[in-house]
Amino acid sequence: MTADSYPYYRILIPFDGSPSAHKALEWAAHLARAGGEAMESITLLRVIGGGYLARHIQNVDLRVTRMDQVEAWRRVRQHHLDHEIMPSLEEARKILQEQGVAAPVETRVAEGKIGEEIIRLAAEGRYDAIVMGRRGLSPVKGLFLGSVTRQVLSLAQRITTFVVGLETVFNPDCPISPLLLPVDGSEPSLAAVRQGAALALNFKDCEPWLTLLHVIDLYLLGTAYAEGNIPIIEEGEKILATSHRLLEEAGLQDMVAEKLLAGVPSRVIAQEAEEGQYSLILMGARGLSPLKHLILGSVSGD
Repeated sequence: MTADSYPYYRILIPFDGSPSAHKALEWAAHLARAGGEAMESITLLRVIGGGYLARHIQNVDLRVTRMDQVEAWRRVRQHHLDHEIMPSLEEARKILQEQGVAAPVETRVAEGKIGEEIIRLAAEGRYDAIVMGRRGLSPVKGLFLGSVTRQVLSLAQRITTFVVGLETVFNPDCPISPLLLPVDGSEPSLAAVRQGAALALNFKDCEPWLTLLHVIDLYLLGTAYAEGNIPIIEEGEKILATSHRLLEEAGLQDMVAEKLLAGVPSRVIAQEAEEGQYSLILMGARGLSPLKHLILGSVSGD
């Protein structure tokens, strides 16, 4: 992927009808409109877990081995699909169309463990991005994400995953600004910068602001000071410079700031995100920690 190409052609939106899912739908609409004719398709996905069965379990004879052969089970499932699932998905489709999304929107229903099914279908469908809501956690500092979100982020391979918090606020005229790009010099980190550049180019008319952030781990910095040798600071400056060059090459040199800070990386990033009121965070995922997949934007691969 080059910085001037739009990175998202196929978007998967796990949608359960919750307020956070509607917030994610709003964000996905912005992404789809920015892609214009490059957008191939959007899929609204509902994965059915066991919640609806729990509400009707008294109607099912658990002594029967094959539950899929129980008429009562089939009625419960079909009623759930007809009266809850499909109307919710159709409402979401209508919202996307009303928000000016021109790409084809399809709906899909699957059953199983929600996180695993999202990842399986995303891989099978060769989606470029997953856009999903984050529920029940405080904004920005709620870094320990819910189990489904955590699972999707940890299992996603080469798929950009946007996790949209319920209280996320973004300017509808420039939804990606300000954009925070935490960088560590790794290839996934540079991939995040390239995707950030591609997004910024597609919203260039609104003059988005991008901040490159490198956080030096306090433990490493303390060790370096103790040894009387602190090339770690120079290394951080080089990481920022490399990332800055990518943005300059994309023509965004007048829209970029840099920050070199020290501390516990996850806490520093969260604090910077909250204080700077960033609309979007994009960062590389290297599988080192659940906190490497942060907040609203997470990038795996190129």
